[in-house]
Amino acid sequence: MIRESMSIPRETAVALAAVAVVGLSASSSLAEVPERFVGTLSCAKSAFAKPARREPITVEVIDGVARYRHTVLNEDGTAGVGMETGEGKIGKDGKVTLGGTWKSRNRGYSYEARYTGTLGAKGDELAGSQNWTIHGRKDERSCTVNLSKRRGLLLR
Repeated sequence: MIRESMSIPRETAVALAAVAVVGLSASSSLAEVPERFVGTLSCAKSAFAKPARREPITVEVIDGVARYRHTVLNEDGTAGVGMETGEGKIGKDGKVTLGGTWKSRNRGYSYEARYTGTLGAKGDELAGSQNWTIHGRKDERSCTVNLSKRRGLLLR
């Protein structure tokens, strides 16, 4: 008798289960919606990269991880020679360190990049550097990433 008074009607149990399933699928699909930021990667000149550069960069954030892509241009900035890619986890306070790399198709040219800052709801600025290795010689140049939020297309 006590057991019957504590049970809920079958229709109510089915309705509650349906709401739970819909809630779980809605929250998991929301977690996968990417945020997209676009902007400019500006780097100072160095011994290897004579002109200072301003080039486009794209960052996508999915589930607390920011991933970026940036086309690396040739010396005179007229053609793409590869893709710098990297990523970093975003802290609850919005702080992020993006670490990435690029290697040339022709051996001997590569760099490691690191950009740090806070990524806010509308974008922000990250600062960092590229540490180059060209035929065994090393050099570094400072860089700034300015980002703003965009809706729409995802990275390809």
